[in-house]
Amino acid sequence: MNRAFVCLIYLSCVIAAAGCSRSRQTTAQTIASPQAQLDVSIQRGGTIFSANCAACHGATGREGGVGPALTGERRKMNLDATIAWIENPNPPMPKLFPTPLNERDVADVAAYVESL
Repeated sequence: MNRAFVCLIYLSCVIAAAGCSRSRQTTAQTIASPQAQLDVSIQRGGTIFSANCAACHGATGREGGVGPALTGERRKMNLDATIAWIENPNPPMPKLFPTPLNERDVADVAAYVESL
């Protein structure tokens, strides 16, 4: 084989490997830790809660009002049960799923309620 051709192949492999390494670093950096993902979910859930639930449960969910205060709900229900309750509540709680709340909205609100 021609020496220039072998050098070209070697150089191509080095460049490709460097690109793969950089790609893996970027991917690892963009994947948030589970706690960071939960924090984002709780924050987003709080915003959705304020817009859709605060009228009955109070501004933060801790105050109550027409609906009960939601502090300590995590002792009564786990996250899956809270999601199920939000999706299919008993009256007088309104059914807000699947519209205006979608699955992610419900999961985020549930994470927020579990954080209270």
